[in-house]
Amino acid sequence: MKLLRLTHYFLFLLAQFLWQGCMLYGFPGDFHKFRNLSPKKIEEFAKNVRQNLEYGNLNLRVKVRLYEPLKSDSQKFGEIFYTNSSRKQKIRAVFGDKEYKFSYHRDRMAKNSSDKNFPINAPLFDDLLLTPQDLLFTLSWNDSYEYFGEAKVAGRPVHQFIRYEKDSINDIQYASILAFVDIKYMIILQIDFLNDVSILVRRLSVGSFKNFDGIWMPKIVEIMDLRGHRRTKLEILSVEIEN
Repeated sequence: MKLLRLTHYFLFLLAQFLWQGCMLYGFPGDFHKFRNLSPKKIEEFAKNVRQNLEYGNLNLRVKVRLYEPLKSDSQKFGEIFYTNSSRKQKIRAVFGDKEYKFSYHRDRMAKNSSDKNFPINAPLFDDLLLTPQDLLFTLSWNDSYEYFGEAKVAGRPVHQFIRYEKDSINDIQYASILAFVDIKYMIILQIDFLNDVSILVRRLSVGSFKNFDGIWMPKIVEIMDLRGHRRTKLEILSVEIEN
């Protein structure tokens, strides 16, 4: 198993080196100073990341804009209602007459929507890449992640964590997920989806953060389909704390 993962790691580095025509902000080869963290320190860091993402008991009403950067007529405006209590996160996304509800609790996910046939890993809109699963990836922590080393994303030192699972999102098959977590602020800066030969096929990246009345939230999240060379951006316009 260790040999297989080392092989995947080597192939991933090679694929990143050979990739052309796409900006890559962080990858395993971009080490600034590798440190051998003890299992105890890794576990402690992962625990702090999870607690940091839970925000305590919180109800947020977030107004958002969803669009493709090169298409002015692709804009969709909506609201995302985020609730966190008793270690369970609930999200309700409303775009026009479409409403989607889904929740996350200890690696278990449930969903329902106005469209009973709507899958959690399909885009909210056909012409844009955002899926309900993307929101959960950026707002929650999965304890099945394994430590994968250090790197840099947009110049910031990060710890990498990898999760091996075969699934699909927006019809893109992946075999593992690589999460890049800011070492200082314990915030997820980037999530990469790798196929079965560890080639990057999809990416979620946080373009910037903003302090909304004392709560630090992603300002812009970009979703990239590297297979189809498509991009979608989610921009947070305002955040309100509800009782």
